[in-house]
Amino acid sequence: MTSPAAAPVRPPRPRLVTIASWLQLAAVALLLVLAAVLVWHAMWWDGEIDRAARLVPDADPAEVADERFGNVVMSCVVGVPVLLLAALLGFAAWGVRRGSAVARVMVFVTGGLQLLCVFGQGCFAGMLLPFAFAMGGGPTEDWDSEIPAEFTPDESKFLQTLYGTGPDPAEDVFFAVGGLAALLVFGLTLAAVVLLALPTSHRWFVPASGRPPGAPHRPPVAYPVPAAFLLPPGYMICPDPSAHGIPPQPAPAPPAAAATPPAGDPTAPPDSDPTASGGDVR
Repeated sequence: MTSPAAAPVRPPRPRLVTIASWLQLAAVALLLVLAAVLVWHAMWWDGEIDRAARLVPDADPAEVADERFGNVVMSCVVGVPVLLLAALLGFAAWGVRRGSAVARVMVFVTGGLQLLCVFGQGCFAGMLLPFAFAMGGGPTEDWDSEIPAEFTPDESKFLQTLYGTGPDPAEDVFFAVGGLAALLVFGLTLAAVVLLALPTSHRWFVPASGRPPGAPHRPPVAYPVPAAFLLPPGYMICPDPSAHGIPPQPAPAPPAAAATPPAGDPTAPPDSDPTASGGDVR
């Protein structure tokens, strides 16, 4: 059975942990805003496809359908990870406030994934640059003229109408809001990771007993010890054997003192004085 005194007393939640949970909730709110912007952009681009289809009545229906399908796929490719990250951070924020060590690890994992996404893409592109230059694929002035004609949108009036309208303010707003939201989410998550990694927060998640809060307490196992054993000279004996799982041995009782017979005891030996027998000493 687990005794109440054996379980560590949970200290009050540090302010750093509370701040870290609020930072995670702020990141969740930004991620939801980013998901809403992605939905708005998908709907706006679908309207652009409709506009280009109206301007080009003889557009290929398969080409129009491919553009709509690509719009949905790209929105899902970006939007689904955003929603999953928001759900993960929201669940981790709830667990962090309750003192869950698993939720704390989840925050570290989400921070590492974001760091990989932010810097991993640039590092991967930098690794491919030497191979591109070695194969002679560097940028040149006549790069556009080297593209085969079947891969240019000049043959399709629909694609030229869709992509050839020039810069659109809606596109600029979308990329500006998306980039700013991504950087803010990364900064908030990184700040939460730093706060949860501080010693004050670590001691709250991992008590001094070395086990997380709520873990079952297992008392030390007491091994049988022989009643008497010999120790070499100079051997150090621990004053607290219970710290090593050894039950304390009772102290030996002091030896009993020899009992003296009371006065006038008939069992006492006779006196050696000869006058005690009533004889005449001459």
